[in-house]
Amino acid sequence: MAASRAAAPQPEPPAGEPGVQMAGLPPFVPDDPQLGWLFGLNLFGIQPGLERISALLAELGHPERGLRTIVVAGTNGKGSATRLLAALLGAAGHRVACYTSPHLLRVYERLDLDGEPCDPARFAAAAARLRPAIERHGASWFEALTAIALDLCREAGSELLCCEAGLGGRLDASNALPAVATLLTSVALDHEQLLGDSLAAIAAEKLGLLKPGAPLFCAVPEELRAQVFAAGVIAGSPVHFLDEQAVIAPRGADGRWDLTTRRGVIAGLPPLAAPWLRRNAALALLCVDDLAARGLARAPTDPAAALAGAFLPGRQQRVLTSPDWIFDTAHNGEALRAALDTFLARPVAGRRLVLLGSMREKSLDAGVGERLRRCARVLAAPVALPRSRTAPELAELLRGWGLAAPDVAPDFGVALARLAALATPDDAVLVTGSCFAVAEVLWRLGFDDLRETRAPRPARELTARGAG
Repeated sequence: MAASRAAAPQPEPPAGEPGVQMAGLPPFVPDDPQLGWLFGLNLFGIQPGLERISALLAELGHPERGLRTIVVAGTNGKGSATRLLAALLGAAGHRVACYTSPHLLRVYERLDLDGEPCDPARFAAAAARLRPAIERHGASWFEALTAIALDLCREAGSELLCCEAGLGGRLDASNALPAVATLLTSVALDHEQLLGDSLAAIAAEKLGLLKPGAPLFCAVPEELRAQVFAAGVIAGSPVHFLDEQAVIAPRGADGRWDLTTRRGVIAGLPPLAAPWLRRNAALALLCVDDLAARGLARAPTDPAAALAGAFLPGRQQRVLTSPDWIFDTAHNGEALRAALDTFLARPVAGRRLVLLGSMREKSLDAGVGERLRRCARVLAAPVALPRSRTAPELAELLRGWGLAAPDVAPDFGVALARLAALATPDDAVLVTGSCFAVAEVLWRLGFDDLRETRAPRPARELTARGAG
């Protein structure tokens, strides 16, 4: 009988971002030798607190004060919500920066300026320029990246910054920014060792982002709404719950949908790849409407076109065709259940195949296993990172979920070779379990830049290379 939760093995993993290494395989190491010192900051781990980032920004002349910033937090969905928000504001004619984490292939992907990834040479130059101040203040990896992003926003003349919170919120570097609004996409169990082992404790950390007069737009579970409302009252932040402010209504078989709010109906919105993306888009639309009402931003004249043009890497993203290869960065129980539900609902003429990798510290519940058993084949492999679940750990996890004789490869190269031989053009493949699994598979398939994944490519062009 499978346990209700598969506990994370001991001992506790080291701190810091798992996918930021000084040695090993790309894409987890710096591709530019000039950035080795920056990646080295990750060795010192996560360092909660606002003192260092506040002092660093003060020395830099407070680049954050020239921006109207919206901070997006949440256990899951915050990266896509940040990108959708930036797409809406960019379509309205604003100069918009979008700061997200972690990156998949290159560190400069974390900052988009006016819809394009920051130029790597500009990023490296900014890092070199700020290095003395970063080292003087003992800034952490994420604090250094935040300062570099803000400096580049100032250099680019950005008006608005859509900023994804790093970890939690209360003690995260993003909390040093004077936000004009906050989004909270979800609250679920993740990073329990740092944020707490209950939904209420994790929510409290995220609600530490609230600012007086800056409204909160959130999509939290019903049981947390009283806590969220109370936090908003204490902080002086008006709270808007998605399910009380808007209704999402499907239009028909083509996947389009309408959003009804108190101000009217936004009709014919595009068929985003998953239900949770529609909810994140709805939160972003509510926020933009509020910013426009307060004179802080313009709303796009065609929100449907703006959302259709948003680039959402690793969010049910179809990267290859014949067979379709879908990439999803889901990395915890809640996200994986949602990713697998979407994959299982997808029309497929052939079989559904899953390629899975997972970080050791992530607790995955039996609901993930139940969904995996409904797929025709599940392959697993360790990510090329120290904190990945090993091949024996993955096999034990799959067996505990009732997957007899689990197919576990020693690495993703071998796994891709098996898939290349197994998959037919009518099948569909889901790559998931970790953003780092997605990153490694993309790299092994030959992608060097996320922009190369914007348009799907025939699988036969790339799967042979990935298996080599």
